[in-house]
Amino acid sequence: MSENSLQRLLNKMPVIEQFVKFVCIGLLNTALNFLILNTISKALNISAGVPLAVISYFSFSMAVIQSYLWNRTWTFGGEQNVNLLVNFWRLVKVGILGAVTIIVVITGSKYSAVWYFYGVILAIYLLIESGLWRSYGFHMSNWNHEGHSFFIFFVVTFIGLNINAWLLAFFSLHIHLTQTVDLNKNIAAVLATCISLFWNFIGYKVVVFKK
Repeated sequence: MSENSLQRLLNKMPVIEQFVKFVCIGLLNTALNFLILNTISKALNISAGVPLAVISYFSFSMAVIQSYLWNRTWTFGGEQNVNLLVNFWRLVKVGILGAVTIIVVITGSKYSAVWYFYGVILAIYLLIESGLWRSYGFHMSNWNHEGHSFFIFFVVTFIGLNINAWLLAFFSLHIHLTQTVDLNKNIAAVLATCISLFWNFIGYKVVVFKK
């Protein structure tokens, strides 16, 4: 398929591009969620059950704020005059940052890394992410009615948060695929996040950022 043909397809079916962006941003959100979750849970020596779910409320909430900024600006923001190649490289950079960070977290959990390992990775992650945001030329100066928009976003995401948190609690107690507690915890987090991902995309597309 030629570049022009692909561009025409995406113009006719923008949901394809939106979903790909949403997934890449989802990697960013998952990375931030995992970093905060592991930093706090390791510092407090918590690895499963309801206490872990409580920590996940905070880590997931931070990811929600990040998700709103990226999805409001990029996924559902109606960017104009951005060609296919530029968008492709934006997707690659965002996706790589999220994926590499998740791999680093999973690797650290495999070797039971200390809490400040995740803290250092978190600081590096935030520096790179803020650099990407600025390099893409994103800004929030033309946003309107953000109080209402964020409230609806919060409601949809809060439901997703509960789905994520209690699936995490369930999976962390009942799924033990490895002999490493930290790795099992992060496998549980991956499963919970994947399930809640679809709820969030449908809610954002149909309710929050509908045109």
